[in-house]
Amino acid sequence: MASLRPGKIDRKVSGPAYTRKEYVRSVPQCKIVHFDMGLKNHDFKYAVHLLVDDDVQLRHNCLEAARIVINRHLEKRVGRNMYYLKVRTFPHQILRMNAMATGNKADRYGNGMRLSFGKTVGLAARCKRGQKLMSAYVNKTQINKAKQGLKKAGYKLPTKTRVVIEELA
Repeated sequence: MASLRPGKIDRKVSGPAYTRKEYVRSVPQCKIVHFDMGLKNHDFKYAVHLLVDDDVQLRHNCLEAARIVINRHLEKRVGRNMYYLKVRTFPHQILRMNAMATGNKADRYGNGMRLSFGKTVGLAARCKRGQKLMSAYVNKTQINKAKQGLKKAGYKLPTKTRVVIEELA
């Protein structure tokens, strides 16, 4: 099995969307385990959002890494039942890679770019500038802790992010 390619390879949004799973033979499983965490049925007064600053494609493994970071941060600092975290993006885009033969005498049995449609290697979420990736719902005393956690989660993503605080009615 080949190692994971760098995130900068797949982050540019180029070409049409490739999302029709009924035409693809083997679609990889989404690595995001939970989209909703914490106390779901509670009225929180504030929402802290993580937004992207550019049009970007985010692979499902970086979204899962960001989710783990923010969830662990909130569980330790805020408490298990004192927040609600929602991952707002779902990876629909299917990523493909044309595997090239490498090593000694690879040119003998490699096809190069002939019929180079590629095999599926992962999923990605296409995000537009200003789109909300994750939202943490907390009370007034936990706003700074949620903001710190979302800032940490933004470091796991291959693009610039910002944190916005919203007061709920």
